Amino acid sequence: MKKISLTLLLSIICMMLPAQEYLQLVSVLSEGNGRVTFVSTGIADSKKEIGENAAKSIIYTLFYQGVAGVNDGKPLITQDNQVYTNSFFNATARYAFYVASSEEASKPSKVAGKYRADYNVTIYMTRLMNDLVTNKVRTKEASYEDIDEEEGITKPTITVVPFLRDGESYDAVLKDDFDRRIAVSSVQDGFRSRDIVTRDFLTHLEQEKRTQNYEANAAHSNARALLLSSGADVYVTVDIMKDTNAQGSRVSLIMKACERVTGDVLASKDGWTNRINTTSTDALCGAAVKALLPSFLDDICRNFTARMTQGTRVALRFSIDSGAMSMTMSTPVGPKNYALSDVLRQWVRKNSHKGKYHIQGVVDEGMIFDYVQIPPRAADGMMMDAGEFKFQLEEYLKEEIGLNCTSSYDGSTIVFTIFD
Repeated sequence: MKKISLTLLLSIICMMLPAQEYLQLVSVLSEGNGRVTFVSTGIADSKKEIGENAAKSIIYTLFYQGVAGVNDGKPLITQDNQVYTNSFFNATARYAFYVASSEEASKPSKVAGKYRADYNVTIYMTRLMNDLVTNKVRTKEASYEDIDEEEGITKPTITVVPFLRDGESYDAVLKDDFDRRIAVSSVQDGFRSRDIVTRDFLTHLEQEKRTQNYEANAAHSNARALLLSSGADVYVTVDIMKDTNAQGSRVSLIMKACERVTGDVLASKDGWTNRINTTSTDALCGAAVKALLPSFLDDICRNFTARMTQGTRVALRFSIDSGAMSMTMSTPVGPKNYALSDVLRQWVRKNSHKGKYHIQGVVDEGMIFDYVQIPPRAADGMMMDAGEFKFQLEEYLKEEIGLNCTSSYDGSTIVFTIFD
């Protein structure tokens, strides 16, 4: 009985101890923007596992020993839960979710029958620390300072699409144009490496095709509809040019970021890579993304944040249906019998952001606001867009004024048709 108990105890201890490969020196190289880059030695039975073990060494050391420069050098785990923490090191490979990038810092060598190399590994520290708090292995009071976003800066969700030339459709480009497909994928991966939530456009396109909302022979009519239905805050168009000669190859990525609802440009960036001795589009696009993406993303976030705090502009158009013989913009409507044009103007005045709007003109048959600054958020705290603004106005006209009307919007233009 004692022998069995001793064996069981030893087994439990062995389960709790990490593999020898994880007990390596770890140090901080740099930190910022919610991430920390470490240098760590990886040791493994095969070369392909060296990088994995280098990352696991960082996680293990952070958890149980502490690393100078992070959390005052103290261990992150304050109340261990082996079921949770073991998932970082076993086949679940939970650690991978927190690795932003991993680069070989030295060539692998073989020592005592095992492969060894140094790796520079960047960890999403904010994400990791918050997850430790959520899973109650770390007290909230000891949580890592959340610097994943600059103060007051909002990170939008982004979808990346290929630039369309005349007569092209997204379906054809993503299927037949290898270079643009790789360019889109490289830019999308670049955003993800910066911890930006992305909507995969190809997945969205396939869903639209399955629900029969997409017609391959109507390229341009579908392009805008697909972008509007993508669910992202911002869409980024990507085009690519390649140049190859005897000295090597280079590419230029042309990127433009637009607000999904209005189509307004938030940022644009282009530039050539240096020539390198390869024709691999993957490698060339990777170099271009590394050079261009940081400042491009900064411009997107800064301008998107300004939109969020100031509200966006839409055009608002009202027209009287040609069959409404007794209705004009001067017709008294509503419980107080004010002229229709006054009712519309007063609602816009009260519901535009800080009363910012401009009337282009009013005639008997219609009324045009060449711009209305819509609030950044609705009363419920959710983001306001052209669709929500349109709905609120239509709800008011039908339920409080008693008007028979229809409405639609396309990007930054909202159109109302009023009937008798």
